[in-house]
Formats: sequence, C-alpha cells, structure tokens
Amino acid sequence: MKKFLFFIASFALAAAMLLGGCSLFSKEGKNGLDGRDGQDGADITVQQLYEAAKTIAGNENMTLDEFLREYLSFDGSDVGVSLMENINKSLMSGVSILTRFKYTSRYSGTTYKVFTGSGAIISLDKAAGDALVVTNCHVIYDDTSDTVFCDDVRLYLYGQDVRDINYSISGNYAITNDEKYAINAEVIGASVTYDIALLKVSGSAVLKRSDARAAEFSDNENVYVGQQVYTVGNPEGEGMGTTLGTVSKDSQSVSLSLSDKNSNDTLTYLVLRTDAAINHGNSGGALYGEDGKIIAIVNAKDDEADVDNMGYALPAHNVRRLVQRLYYNYLENGNRMQSGGGINKARLNITTALTDSYSVYDENNKVAQIYETVKVDSVSGTPSSGLLRAGDVLKKITVCDTAGSELDSVVITRRYNVSDIMLSVKQGDTVKVTVERNNTETEVSLLFSLPSYFAYEK
Repeated sequence: MKKFLFFIASFALAAAMLLGGCSLFSKEGKNGLDGRDGQDGADITVQQLYEAAKTIAGNENMTLDEFLREYLSFDGSDVGVSLMENINKSLMSGVSILTRFKYTSRYSGTTYKVFTGSGAIISLDKAAGDALVVTNCHVIYDDTSDTVFCDDVRLYLYGQDVRDINYSISGNYAITNDEKYAINAEVIGASVTYDIALLKVSGSAVLKRSDARAAEFSDNENVYVGQQVYTVGNPEGEGMGTTLGTVSKDSQSVSLSLSDKNSNDTLTYLVLRTDAAINHGNSGGALYGEDGKIIAIVNAKDDEADVDNMGYALPAHNVRRLVQRLYYNYLENGNRMQSGGGINKARLNITTALTDSYSVYDENNKVAQIYETVKVDSVSGTPSSGLLRAGDVLKKITVCDTAGSELDSVVITRRYNVSDIMLSVKQGDTVKVTVERNNTETEVSLLFSLPSYFAYEK
C-alpha cells in the first residue's frame, strides 16, 4: 500500500508535465481538470497511470501486468464478471421441460396432454451423462392424471428446445422428432407443500456431448429489495430466454392451488416478489442474482388484468435445504413417488410468536435489513419439552450429525429461519438451539432420535 500511495503522489507531480504542462492547482479550471468551473474533474485512466509509471520508474519495458501487480497490488482475482457473462453461463444450466400426462376415462377413453415448464441443472456428471434438475412440483404433478406424478418428462438444453425444429407435438399430444435432443428424466422427489420437485437424469448421450453446466445455490439467508436479478426459463414454451429485473419484496406469502381436482385446496408459500417478467412456462426456472447463483425458483405470477410485473419465486434458503432432503429420501428409501412423494420433516413441537419487527439500514452493505424478534409461544411435546420454555427468544439454531459435525446453522433474524432449517434435520441429528432466557443466552441440545419427532408433509 505504501508503494501505491508513493506512486500516486509521484504521478500527481508528473501529471503536470505529462498532461500538457498545466498546473494541477489552476484556479481558472478552463479545461475541467480540477472541477472548479462546475464540471467534474477529468477521469484518469489506468492506461495513463501505466504510462506515467513507466516514466517515473525509468522502465519503458514494464508490461501492464507488471504495473498492475507491482503498483496496484492487483492479481486479477477481484475482477467482476459481467452480468451478460453470468446470464449466458446460466443459460447453459437451464432446461426447458415437456411433461406428457395420460388420462383414462370410461367415457372418453385414453387422452393425453403436454405441459411446458423450466428447470435448472444443480448437479452434473457430464462424462456419465447424469444430472439432478430442480423444478416446480406443479410442472410434473397433476392429480387428475393416471400417474399423478408425470412418468414422461423430457428436458431440452438451450439451443435445442424450439418446437417444430428440435421436437414436434402431433395428434393426441404425441412428442416426436426429438430423438437427438430429448433428455429423459425421472421424478425422484416432489413436495406439494413446497412446490418443488427433483428430477434425475441417467446416462444421457445428449448431456455427454453438451456444454451444459451445473448452477449453484446462493447460501445467503437473505435477499434484499432492489437487488438485481434475472430469470432463465421457457416462457410460453417458446424456448429458453432471460428477463431482467429486481427484487421488489424480499419475503411474503402467496396462496396457490396445485390441485386440478379441487381448486379450493390451497396452500400458502413463502416467496420473494420480483418485477422481472414472468410468463407461463417460466415455472420451475431459476431466478439468479448478479453473481450467477440461484436465489430462488420461479413458481407464480399475478395474472390480474390491472396488475403489472408481480412475479413470485421460492427463495433459495428454503429450496436448497428441501432439495437436499428430497435427495436424501431418495437415497435412503428409494423412489417414493408412487406412494405420494413428500418428506418427513423434523418438528420442534413448539409454536412461535413474532414480538417485534423492525428495519435497520446497514451502512457497510448499503441495504435495508429487516429483523424480527421470535419467541417460543408454547411447547407442545418432545423433543422440546422440558428444554425450551415459553418466552425464550430464539437466537440461533445449529444442526449437527451423530459425530458432532456441524451440518447447517442459521442466526434467527426472521421467523421463517426456524422452519427452514428444520428441513436439514435427519433422524439421529442433534439440534442446538441458542435462546435468550432471563436476559442470558443459553444453549439447549435436542436429540432427534425417534421417528415420532418427524411429521409427513405431502
């Protein structure tokens, strides 16, 4: 740093000679170099600094790379990747999805329907042609169909997903002419409660010869209003593309029905709101932050005629834990889809109350941060009985495996943190809960040793 400051000082002295001989302290400011005429001072470019450095150092053979490393302590590691670059990388992780459902009726016989959606590759072994793909449950779910969970799921990569070019849909909704491009996928986990499904691809020749890549979930527990985001999806089944916007609201609830049997059978989903354009067919596609990491999975939009730019997405802090749970269930129990899918989720068997909510402007990160004070309202059973108490303020929850290694941890700044982290708990794990009790922080350990500590969620 001293060398850098010395160089800047030296450059300031040399600049008077190198930039035309005018004084840096001119009161006239005719050329705008010092801004005294009301104009901004002229910008100094890295190239100008580089040329001055060669003169000052007496080394005309100094390369730009040597200058950056020697004088600016720059090694290239902090170069920001452009938004366009991240978007194009994300296109290589996206998939368009076609699902073909079968319906058998004694009145109309056998019929089919094809629906479109989107997904994101989150794990990839290209040499083997294997992948895991996340999407919405409602993309692969129809409770009026013969199978409920679709057994004919086809994925198409970017550049291979255009109807009548890469595939065709003919009479009785038969999907044809896609032998070179279709990637067959199996539904290995799905949750109606969270509107998330996990697809598995095995031995795909299309993947083996592709330049596909896996996307990464953001591990940040928070998103912020104004944060720039982009979608990758298959709107209206027209092939993958992207839309750009911001986070309009970081957390809210929406009520939706995934059931085609009963539209009144609604569930409430925790979502973030975005003004990035969302259209039918975007469902299941990823919503990315500027850094190219998934911050949410798109699942809904407001279709009312007098509403503009209100799309919704399931936040990554919930989805990434759910996906891990679905995959764990698959590995432990095999494919449960024929028995209804869903998960067994750990239960603290407490009710919580939100006793305070406020926002603070974070000067370091330049964001408005919402904080919520979450208390235990009541304790209704094991494993919390006798350990947690009504009135305890929840401060932190940590999940550890049987060896005591930390698996997941979250500081409780929002009420939803409590529910989210319970998705990470498996039988045998220990949950360490830090609470504030009588103005003193206390940690209690809860051992999730019994199946009765878990409850089924469809």
